[in-house]
Amino acid sequence: MPLLPAIQDRLRLGFPKSGDVPLYRAVQEGCYLANHLFEGESFLNNPLGHDMRGHFRRIGIAHQIDRYCNLGDLPWRTELKAMPWGPWHWLEITGTRAVAHVCRTEDKQSFPDQSDSRQDFRIRLQTDLFSHIDRKPMVEVLDEIPVLYAWLTFSIAKDGRVSHLCWASPAADCNEYVGLIDVLEEIERSGGKIPAVDSTPDPKEKIRLRDRVAETFSKKASS
Repeated sequence: MPLLPAIQDRLRLGFPKSGDVPLYRAVQEGCYLANHLFEGESFLNNPLGHDMRGHFRRIGIAHQIDRYCNLGDLPWRTELKAMPWGPWHWLEITGTRAVAHVCRTEDKQSFPDQSDSRQDFRIRLQTDLFSHIDRKPMVEVLDEIPVLYAWLTFSIAKDGRVSHLCWASPAADCNEYVGLIDVLEEIERSGGKIPAVDSTPDPKEKIRLRDRVAETFSKKASS
């Protein structure tokens, strides 16, 4: 299924280009924060602890995106919400007529794995996207959808750097994207450079993240 220009435009309405650089910075900082916190806890230095690295990164990235939004460096509203199923929570990012959740994927074109921490929410919002396309232009069909659903997809290389970062809007009924914006490519296409991010995090932010991790796992344990 090809990417649809009307949905590309709708993605950019919800998550504008002005947020690309600070978004990348927030995600990269969140990953570095999580890595430092993870490596600094000796009780996690075992195979079971290593299984939790992905969860730490997800919390770190959510922490930094939420912080940037609260500071006004990113133009969206964020809220930690309970997932539809199970005891997990996720960061919901709300832009203009669009909402997104953060998911790790293997590469830009891949879909997130289904698990307790990556749940497929798209059908609730996009079931009717193509139901009237034979009778109306796509722009009109899309305009009738109050909220476009997307994922903010990412992956992390072995050296801890963000290897891809995309706003991706999935079709409701198949594992294909109908909209996809590569944030890193967009930064470079605009004549900018991917900003350098210090891999050694601010100690104060590390403490804040440690507290947030403790709070997250406390909520899970009590649910």
